[in-house]
Amino acid sequence: MAGNNSRGYIYNAGVSPNTRLLNPQRVRVFSVDADATNYQQVGVIQTWNPSDTRAIEPVRGIGFGDQIAELAVGVTDLTATATIMMLYLKDIQQVFGYKAGSSGLMRSLKHHQWPFDVYESIIIPSFLQSSAGPGVESSGSDKVITTWYEGCWMSDFSKTFDIGATSVTQDMTCQISDVYANKNDKTSYMTDADSSNKASLRASS
Repeated sequence: MAGNNSRGYIYNAGVSPNTRLLNPQRVRVFSVDADATNYQQVGVIQTWNPSDTRAIEPVRGIGFGDQIAELAVGVTDLTATATIMMLYLKDIQQVFGYKAGSSGLMRSLKHHQWPFDVYESIIIPSFLQSSAGPGVESSGSDKVITTWYEGCWMSDFSKTFDIGATSVTQDMTCQISDVYANKNDKTSYMTDADSSNKASLRASS
């Protein structure tokens, strides 16, 4: 969004602190910009909030007291919200691939005909990389935790012009079709947190 600027000090990349706590400075969000053909890091993004929700209903039986027999597990809804600082030549539709703002004539959700994908990358500090498990990938000299959000459709976006403000922010909400760790192998992550759970369920059935 705000690319490298070799002619001045603004919009340059800086360093991030090395801590065991995850620092948001080490989280990068990528999408295919309206003016690009490959994934670009989304610049001046203020918040990125992916969320999973799943309906779970407790099942009880008459005559067995106040006791849950089992939890009925429903389907999962995947959503995300994002907030960016709006630039004159880049708005929230453009950074996620739509020909809006200065890139084209799109101005509304009703003009969106195709979904978009988002790629999230968490860069692990160098002193922790040797302790990382199989859920990380190599990206150059870095070890990263990657998450792909596929088939996203914006369900709302907004902007607010305030005469007393020094900048303009834009917010959007999107619905996500699928989420996975590795774009090239969608099935490699499908292992239970504890396989003994499955064994105990089979034994009791």
